[in-house]
Amino acid sequence: LARVEVSLTEAAFGTETEVGFRADRACPACNGDGTAPGSSRVGCATCGGAGQVRVARRSFLGTMMTVGACPDCQGVGTVVEDPCPECEGRGVANAEQHVTVEIPPGVSTGTRLRLTGRGEVAGPGASAGDLFVEVVVAEDERFRRDGDDLIHHVTVGLSEAALGTEVYVPLIGGGEQAVEIPAGAQPGWMTRVRGEGMGRLGRRGRGDLIVVADVVVPVDLSEEESDLLRRYAELRG
Repeated sequence: LARVEVSLTEAAFGTETEVGFRADRACPACNGDGTAPGSSRVGCATCGGAGQVRVARRSFLGTMMTVGACPDCQGVGTVVEDPCPECEGRGVANAEQHVTVEIPPGVSTGTRLRLTGRGEVAGPGASAGDLFVEVVVAEDERFRRDGDDLIHHVTVGLSEAALGTEVYVPLIGGGEQAVEIPAGAQPGWMTRVRGEGMGRLGRRGRGDLIVVADVVVPVDLSEEESDLLRRYAELRG
């Protein structure tokens, strides 16, 4: 298992990145054979090169014959008489590996990607297993993610909420978009910008950008501002 961290923007649109990890791969000195230079593997005397042995087991039903992997050659059928000095006959060596990973749009933290045949090699003659890459999506101070949607909060003053205003909100792909906040907008007012959210994992299209208005009530009014608000309160009854 390897882990890779991507930004929220990379998670939204997908990206290509390199992942480093340690794993057992075929020994470069013996090409995974496990034998020293100039020598070769020989047939296993225990199983006669079959890789399997019959084992008699007694039970209350009588003697039963089972077939299992040879304990001396681990099912390979051959053994090493003159082991490779680099891997000591194991046929594998642990080393730092690097693979390029395609991160699809819409991934979230915890998404696991499977790379067939890029994992560890168990031993001589064995094929490489699969590598699982776990994705971690970094936080972005501009947005909060809700599934395929992104949420962005804008701060507006009391007078702006009452009279209406225009604000510019950031887009995950770069740039900004103007959003009209209508007169009389209440705290928590929200609107959707269609198709400006996250990519949908395994599906077409993108989620939405949800813009939420946070109305700020002033706490440090001047005497003149206080008088104006009192006059406003009188007019509103």
